[in-house]
Amino acid sequence: MRRRLAWLSFAVASLVVVASLFPVAILIRNQAQNRALAAAERDAGSVAAALAVAGAVAPEASITPEFAETVLTAFGNPTGLSVVFPDGTVVGAPAEVTPSIEQARLGAAFTVRIDDGAEVLVPVLLPDAATDPEAVVVRAFVPDSELTRGVATAWLMLAALGVFLIAVAVFAADRLGRSVVRPVTELSDAALRWGHGELDTRVEPGGPVEIAEVGEAFNLLASRLDLLLAQERESVADLSHRLRTPLTALRLQAEMVSDEHERESLKTDIDELERAVNAMIAEARSRSDAGGQADEVDLGEVVRHRSEFWQVLADEQGRPTSITIDPGEHVVQVSRMELGALVDVLIENVFAHTPAGVGYRLTVRHTAGAVVLTVSDDGPGFPDLGVSERGRSSAGSTGLGLDIVERTAARTGGGMAIGTSRDGGGEVSVTFGLPRSQTARSDRERR
Repeated sequence: MRRRLAWLSFAVASLVVVASLFPVAILIRNQAQNRALAAAERDAGSVAAALAVAGAVAPEASITPEFAETVLTAFGNPTGLSVVFPDGTVVGAPAEVTPSIEQARLGAAFTVRIDDGAEVLVPVLLPDAATDPEAVVVRAFVPDSELTRGVATAWLMLAALGVFLIAVAVFAADRLGRSVVRPVTELSDAALRWGHGELDTRVEPGGPVEIAEVGEAFNLLASRLDLLLAQERESVADLSHRLRTPLTALRLQAEMVSDEHERESLKTDIDELERAVNAMIAEARSRSDAGGQADEVDLGEVVRHRSEFWQVLADEQGRPTSITIDPGEHVVQVSRMELGALVDVLIENVFAHTPAGVGYRLTVRHTAGAVVLTVSDDGPGFPDLGVSERGRSSAGSTGLGLDIVERTAARTGGGMAIGTSRDGGGEVSVTFGLPRSQTARSDRERR
């Protein structure tokens, strides 16, 4: 994709540069020609005017080659300038009598292109004769080198400018492609690693806003799946632990069997089953402990960050929102990803079970020995305040998310409460126990 963007930029930039600079190159060439021809016309016109004035002042004296040479000398003998007389005499630069010169004798001044350049022809006409077939003609020759003087240098500069612009466009497209492709590649690699069992894999959201949101969604999905897996392992461990009670009852009943051989056989089977149950408990507990390591995170910062993420959807649905966070830090012993998933569950619960336009409020405050997060809305409220209990059933009801919230809070020594907000809507309060560092600090301050 990155290479395709670079090639596309190269093609588009090339078209734009050619379309822009080609007319400029033609204009530069025409201006160079016009400049050279204008200078030649000025010199030829000045010499012709001087000869005509001399002929008008002394009509008895004709325009002679000697006089024409004197006039050319007075003008500094311009290069390529010559005076052609009717008898073929040429004064100044060498020139041949051509049909164009014969046409100029009839009183028309014009410029004509020839093989090696251009010639400017100006007839010398006396005031009492509008046309004179025997008129003297002043010829100014402009070679091709003069017509194109400076054009090659200008074209070379234009070509260099075009190459520079194309290179800048390709470089910018490559940088842009890299900023787009790299986050996508990292996201793909993270998904592959996650699929191969590296469940702690996360990505650093970057690139354009849309791709960064995909990265955040991946992290959120990975965190929720990780949380669900941890809860599943915990459930397996709890189930395995409950099996110990019937195993103990079986062992007691086996002790009451009178047949010694049958009693020992039953006890052996029970011991084997108990070892399997103990192994299951140990494995489930070890996986749960390995995946449940938590850091000390500021709840207010996470709430503010996740609220900004949901604010886009809230604005789109016309939901008024309010965030109130008490001053100071609100540190809890939960991993940042898990805490973000918890906040997402609570906010998503409002979006899923209230109509568009219903507002919600988030509040983070300190209480005695705990941090409380409250999410309330202006909707119809909970039809059943025991909705979180349904999360433990196999019905797959909406209470599963709240059950995850409750389990997360319980691991910090806190809990969850469901009630009714002051406006009659639903309200969920999650209490987090203070981390050990905060508890120790409070003990020191009390002492």
